[in-house]
Amino acid sequence: MNLQKSFVKVHRDVIDPSTNQSLETIMWPPTKQTKTIPLLKDLPDNSLQDFRYWMYDPISGQSVIVCEHDEYRVADVRDLMRFGENDIHFLGRSQIQSDPQYEVCAKLFTAGIDQIIQLKMWSGRRGRVETRVFGPYVGKQIPDVQQQKKQRRK
Repeated sequence: MNLQKSFVKVHRDVIDPSTNQSLETIMWPPTKQTKTIPLLKDLPDNSLQDFRYWMYDPISGQSVIVCEHDEYRVADVRDLMRFGENDIHFLGRSQIQSDPQYEVCAKLFTAGIDQIIQLKMWSGRRGRVETRVFGPYVGKQIPDVQQQKKQRRK
């Protein structure tokens, strides 16, 4: 395996007070290897038929959906999109359980469910998903960029 060659970058304008010499930093060039991001598989619709409860786990920071025979741990709001249409609507009608001090964190998951329902982005329905949908816009109206451009031109 070939390793990248490192090089030393000397910062002449920064003086180390303990040695009275210029600060030196060891640098490596960026790698050329691409990152692979694993995507979760879609779940079949009605996989929450034997649903018991839905809760927020403050220790792991995950939403936990407990069924009779399965347990689904959802680490990110975007992972909720792997459920089918009936399951998403069912979670929208169900209340998430959490401690009062973690209620804000738990509400991020319910806001994500509302946004999935509003945009119809459940499993089997969605196409390309933009990350800005579940960024700072969770639970808020997504601004229409095309409409904003038209208003600026006027």
